[in-house]
Amino acid sequence: MASADEEALNRAYTEGVSECMNKVVNKDLHVVGGSGSSTAESAAEYDGGAAVVEAKGQEGSAALQRMKTRFFSPKLKQHRRKIIWTFVFTNVLLGACVLSLLSIYWGATYKREHYMFKVNVLTVIQDESELVGTTMSAAIATLVAGVPCTWHVFNASEFREKYKVSSDQIDQKVLDLIYGEKYWMALNVKKNATNALYDSLTGGPTAFNSTNYFEAIYESGRDPTSVQTAIVPNMRSLEEVYRAYFVDQYLPSLLGNLTETPSPDRIIAALNLNFEYLDYRPFYDALLLAPLQVGLIYCLLLTFFQLSLFAPLHAEIAKVVKPRHMLFYRIGISWLTYFFLSLFFCTISAIFQVNFTKAFGRAGFIVYWMSTWLLMMALGGANENAISLILTVGPQYLGFWLMTWIILNISPSFYPLVLNNQFYRYGYAMPIHNGVDIFKVIFLDLSKHNMGRNYGILVAWVALNTALLPFVLSFVGKTMQKRAAAAAAAQKPTN
Repeated sequence: MASADEEALNRAYTEGVSECMNKVVNKDLHVVGGSGSSTAESAAEYDGGAAVVEAKGQEGSAALQRMKTRFFSPKLKQHRRKIIWTFVFTNVLLGACVLSLLSIYWGATYKREHYMFKVNVLTVIQDESELVGTTMSAAIATLVAGVPCTWHVFNASEFREKYKVSSDQIDQKVLDLIYGEKYWMALNVKKNATNALYDSLTGGPTAFNSTNYFEAIYESGRDPTSVQTAIVPNMRSLEEVYRAYFVDQYLPSLLGNLTETPSPDRIIAALNLNFEYLDYRPFYDALLLAPLQVGLIYCLLLTFFQLSLFAPLHAEIAKVVKPRHMLFYRIGISWLTYFFLSLFFCTISAIFQVNFTKAFGRAGFIVYWMSTWLLMMALGGANENAISLILTVGPQYLGFWLMTWIILNISPSFYPLVLNNQFYRYGYAMPIHNGVDIFKVIFLDLSKHNMGRNYGILVAWVALNTALLPFVLSFVGKTMQKRAAAAAAAQKPTN
């Protein structure tokens, strides 16, 4: 009897312990990564593979966690498909970016000699003589036909009539035309060149010096990378062709018509025929390549940095101010930041002793600073609008925008448009192209005749970007609100 009572008591104890443990497990067992009705079902639904249960003491906590598996596990089939698709899409996108965007930059220097006909060169032949039937410079009008570029040849009377100047004003007018960027180069053959040669060979007081009568004029400051390397060599080609004509044909013919043989030293001096090259606005310091070229890429990137640094603050302020006030806040913060950022940027050139006084005297630095501020507002405004949209719809494509914006700006700005395809004429509307033109005036004292257009285009960019900003902020705000509402709806428990 006692044995039966003890057995019943043990059975009741065991059932009570089991029921208690079931309650603990049902209350404190948490499944991570699954959604089934039981632990076994939750583990089975996890597509990453296996799971483990971790016991955490008497307080009763167990966690089902993901475990890593081998790459070629059958359970990672969907992941491998995603990897392959992303790999193919990414490489196609990068390839398209390289082939399209970088081709724009490479194309800016492609077959420059093919576009040399667009380079206009002025040739003024003032030389006239009553002592010799054919002047020494008469053949130049014919010889230029075999040299690249488009040569505009005038004799003295034609030039006076076209530009309404007197004979004494021709030399200065030629300089003015080069300075005014009407021509890329000029060859000015001055008056009495043939008479001076004749006098030197017939007992005159001085030997003939061709550099006093043949003057080639250009401005390397107009383009530091191309004028000396691509344009001036055409003038040197003409010089070589003309020298060969003079030595082989003209001078022997002239000597044959003289009654007396000149002294050898006078003949040697006459044979030494060269042009005098005048770089009217030289590119005098390689240091200027920094603020005129590569430095402007950094200028563009700095406008992006300020936006990324202010982004957390902008997001916070957007939650507490009205849209109109948010617009004024964004514009004010950006423009004020560019004001000080442009000062820091310009100070670098001052530290390295760039000369700001050539065009505007002591006010040169202020002109440079204000021009850089305007350029940053033009570049930064476009950055702010584009980046705000990209971060909203596809943050992963941000790098493509920066690369596109940089290449579109520098391709028509770092090389002369005269040696490029017509496609690059879009560069006249780009902020950096107009900034470069302004900075060349400041640093190199080039002609100021285009500064009004340059500043006008930069102001137009600022106005356009400012006008678009309200629409951009509105789109971004509405998109973020929709996403927040969708996320809240997804988290709301269902009945």
